Amino acid sequence: MKQYLQLVAIFGFAALSANGQSSVPTGNLNVSSQLVRADSNVGLDWSVNIPTKTVEDVVDIDDEENTVVVKEDLKVEVRHLGSGYANVYGWYGYVQSYARFSDESYWSTFFEGFGRNVNPTAVVKSRIVEEGVKLNMAFRGSYTASEQTFISVSKTVFNDWRVMGEDGGGIVILKDGDPAPDFSPEQDNQQSAKSFLTPYLSDDQEEIKIGPMDVIVLVDLNKETAEEGADFQDFVILMTFERVESDDDDDDDDDDDDDDDDGRGWGRR
Repeated sequence: MKQYLQLVAIFGFAALSANGQSSVPTGNLNVSSQLVRADSNVGLDWSVNIPTKTVEDVVDIDDEENTVVVKEDLKVEVRHLGSGYANVYGWYGYVQSYARFSDESYWSTFFEGFGRNVNPTAVVKSRIVEEGVKLNMAFRGSYTASEQTFISVSKTVFNDWRVMGEDGGGIVILKDGDPAPDFSPEQDNQQSAKSFLTPYLSDDQEEIKIGPMDVIVLVDLNKETAEEGADFQDFVILMTFERVESDDDDDDDDDDDDDDDDGRGWGRR
């Protein structure tokens, strides 16, 4: 007498995120036959769809205060995509940008110079941060110190600092899928914020296309809002996040102990 086995497939599992929250992947399991002889083989194929974390799952973004706070241990990388800060003659103004995450003691420089010197592919800050850390950055520039007139930092007159989380204006934070910025440059001879984001736009140039766990930070040094004429192209910053399994890694490549104080409380490198 022939013996048959009835194949019953139960397909399901749960995955745990680093913060202990569960996510449930979905998938399909296909079997070549529902009845199989005990001494026979059966053909199986399957597919699994694992839910993708989005940036809002791993960081808190406050659009009013312009702050980014991590919800779990993450690796953070910062890239400076461009600076269009310029005077009325179209000459790039001298700019400086600093970072001090809330678990760091000093502000450290990640760019100073002129817009044409920006390398948009270079990682200017990279480290692993723990849950609850606020990712603070600060920016300033000088109209008087252009490429043609710059002498030294000590002789440069800067505008006020634009600091994430302290001013509440002059900063826009964008996520994947947000509308592409369409701010007109204040001067005809300046680059727009959108021009710095060309590699990070959809084919029709209408949406931001970055990783699901990335954000773009746009900065205007002189005005608070688009209604006031802010063009948000003085600094264009990309921040990327990567989940980490543990905090045992040697996570900080910024040696704050080597920073000097420039008299303003801002560490210098």
